[in-house]
Amino acid sequence: MITRSGQRILGALCAAGTALTLVSCSSDNEKVASSPAESTAVIGAERCQQNRDAGHIIYLTSYDLGGAAGVLSQVAAKGMGFYEDLCLDVEVRPKTDNNSQIVSAGTAQFAGLGSASDVLAAQANGAQVTGIGTFGNVGQVALITMADGPIQSLSDLEGAKLGYKVAMPGQLRSMIESDGVDFEKVETVKVGFDPNILPQGQVDALQGYKDNEPGILEAAGHNVKVWDPAAFGVKGTFSTTITNTAWAAKHGTAVEDFLRATYHAFNWLRESETNLDEGIEYAESISQAGFDAEHEKKRWHGSTDLIVANLLDGHGVGYQATELWQPEADELLQFGTITKPLDVASLQTSEYVDAIYEGAELIWPAPGAV
Repeated sequence: MITRSGQRILGALCAAGTALTLVSCSSDNEKVASSPAESTAVIGAERCQQNRDAGHIIYLTSYDLGGAAGVLSQVAAKGMGFYEDLCLDVEVRPKTDNNSQIVSAGTAQFAGLGSASDVLAAQANGAQVTGIGTFGNVGQVALITMADGPIQSLSDLEGAKLGYKVAMPGQLRSMIESDGVDFEKVETVKVGFDPNILPQGQVDALQGYKDNEPGILEAAGHNVKVWDPAAFGVKGTFSTTITNTAWAAKHGTAVEDFLRATYHAFNWLRESETNLDEGIEYAESISQAGFDAEHEKKRWHGSTDLIVANLLDGHGVGYQATELWQPEADELLQFGTITKPLDVASLQTSEYVDAIYEGAELIWPAPGAV
């Protein structure tokens, strides 16, 4: 007898065309998209048909297919069949070089980005995307140094080498400057995603994420210090979902139910370690890169703890607000990433999240279910 997790993994392998021994990828594993929509225990017939009419949906994660909350929630929603339960044909893929451009072009319909800053910067550059849900209402970006290294105070960064990833996060610069540091005296260098460059001495300080690099380095036996911008009064966000603006206007129920299934998966994963193990197992089965299940579980717990600790009163996971995005918009302008102020209220919305919650409770099943 194949378990639910095993069935999902088999389905993923069949979809990928993987050769299987003693197991048939028969039509039993296939969804018959042409069959008439019917009311089920999860969704009503009319809404189901509206979601089917949205067609094939591609979601690009914000990074990999691992355990971060803003990644595993969508991976598990796919693997456990929650999207399919809501009549959504969703394909989950790891990030591209530029998620926002791919979504803006309509090649993908949804994507994850690192924070509100990433969404706003993309929009300032002309991307036709809208921010529709944010997992974390606090910054996840952090500065990492060696506990016994040359950086014992932020002032020690003057004359030191700071490695950043894609672009220098405004949250880090705000933290550094809030402590009286002359940022122009900090040598900043763009680096990759291997945190070992810090203990190897290639940089004196490293941009990282609270749920990832510190854990990797500590597991390798390194003693590190994590500098948290929030502790310096710097506001931020993390793990924001975007959609193609024009597509969303045509397929509102699909947008709502994509988020509904995603946040349902978030809640399901948090219900028990058994559920989390099942989600991690599925993620590992579809990952095309090295996968450390124990580390990914730690990433999950680290990121979800941040999310739950910073939920807005009366709201569930995903809810966002203009006032939470505004500090990052101000940083982008202050540090020259954008050249003119942005109308933040018009670039993000909580209308889709509002539609799937009653207060802080996610509405599951979807409307019309029998």
